[in-house]
Amino acid sequence: MTKEQKKENKVNEKNFDRTFFKSSYDDVINLALRRSLFYPASEIYENAPAGFYDYGPYGSAIKRKVVELWRKELVQREGFIEIDGAITMPADVFAASGHLTNFNDPVTQCKKCNTIHRADKLLAEKTGREGEFKEAMSDADLTKALRENKLVCPKDKGELTDVRRFNMMVKADIGVSNKADCYMRPESCQSIFTNWQRMIKTMRVKLPKGISQTGRVFRNEISPRQTLLRTVEFTQMETEVFFDPKKINEIDQDKWNEVENYELMIVRANEGFEAKPKPIKASEVVKNKICSGKLIAYYMARTQQLYEKYGFSLENIRFRELDSEERAFYAAEAFDFEVMTSLGWLELIANNYRTDYDIKGHMKGSKQDLQFVTDDGSKFIPHIWEISIGTDRTVYAVLENSYKPGKGEAKNILSLPPKIAPLIAGVFPLLSNKPELVKKAKEVYNILSEELEVFYDETGSIGKRYARMDEIGVPWCITIDFDSLEKQDVTIRDRDSGEQKRIKIEKLAYVLYYLLTGRTSFEKI
Repeated sequence: MTKEQKKENKVNEKNFDRTFFKSSYDDVINLALRRSLFYPASEIYENAPAGFYDYGPYGSAIKRKVVELWRKELVQREGFIEIDGAITMPADVFAASGHLTNFNDPVTQCKKCNTIHRADKLLAEKTGREGEFKEAMSDADLTKALRENKLVCPKDKGELTDVRRFNMMVKADIGVSNKADCYMRPESCQSIFTNWQRMIKTMRVKLPKGISQTGRVFRNEISPRQTLLRTVEFTQMETEVFFDPKKINEIDQDKWNEVENYELMIVRANEGFEAKPKPIKASEVVKNKICSGKLIAYYMARTQQLYEKYGFSLENIRFRELDSEERAFYAAEAFDFEVMTSLGWLELIANNYRTDYDIKGHMKGSKQDLQFVTDDGSKFIPHIWEISIGTDRTVYAVLENSYKPGKGEAKNILSLPPKIAPLIAGVFPLLSNKPELVKKAKEVYNILSEELEVFYDETGSIGKRYARMDEIGVPWCITIDFDSLEKQDVTIRDRDSGEQKRIKIEKLAYVLYYLLTGRTSFEKI
């Protein structure tokens, strides 16, 4: 280890508390802008609309890794099938789904500046009573709450109008002469429902069966804000699990054995928005009728386990049960999956028991028979359990959860789980003015880059190169020094601990693979 490396380690040990700090929203946004993780779309134009964001190289890599882990853990492992549906769909689809009549937000408008505000959100923000004012409340009740709390326009203190409903669908004109009446989909699940008939005919579907997809959706948000948390265009990771409602408690016994004693973090609807989650075994969730059956409890467990792998601790996640006033119009039972952030509890996933609402609606709208035919020839309309994940919100929450601000001379660290880090490792020559070190470092980089996502850098001091990798979440750094030329080994440095070890070059790719997949830890190599 060089003198510079030893000095850096001493600074980190002295000034950096290795426990997770609760970072602020502003810290994460500042990091995102400095490192181009994400930023406003079309930002060079003053008239660019709010609610649209682009991802830079490392941000898009993190987002892609978030999707890949979801695909591995909640699609492939569960034997789901995945589709990629069109974004633009005919109006008849959304008439059948109920979105043209029911997909509305309660709004109020300033009489002075004409700014439109979401009424329930404005009430929650200005009164501090999160969870009390709900989207499904009547316009009259929300108007009454505005008056009782004496709320005015936050921009210019103007008087607010009575609450009315605003449809959030984004219209799309398709065609030249005879334009088709179309909309951009507001949720990706409608593509799954319109694909259902084809899937049961061509994919040998046996129930229960999940159909998944990830893709863009569009909602005409009244007041886009807080960067990725409320946008017009965003990405969902969607799964709809089709099942026989009579067999909601009949799932594979081996699968059930894996989760029956696993504790779900749950807040009941009558406990209030600020209640702390209570750990309840999946078997008890079913026994106490907190959910409708084993199938739902099983997929709730798998969802929570996925977010543990994203790096969230159990005390900072919860399933919050929704009452009838909070549930979506199609849901008979619902749980919002939320994580604790510096902004409070943030919803990332809508978990809805949609019953047979969707298939019935599309049967009526399309005049097609979408029933499932059993082996004995009988037919029924399947029920649906939905796991609708906000991808961009998940990316934000992962960044905040992983961010460790440095203290004193110590640098900031983005302690991402390795599987969702943008790169696996950085490869550096210790000194960039020594041709023999540069040559060897490039040889190591070329070996690793054939199979792994690595980055070569020879600019600046070794400490600055480490700091750049730490701040974007790269878990390991590999340094080639003069000993490497003689001994054919390298120094590998761990992002979170700052610890360094020597590894033979011939074993390096295997070591990184085992670290990445969790087959070993840094302490054991």
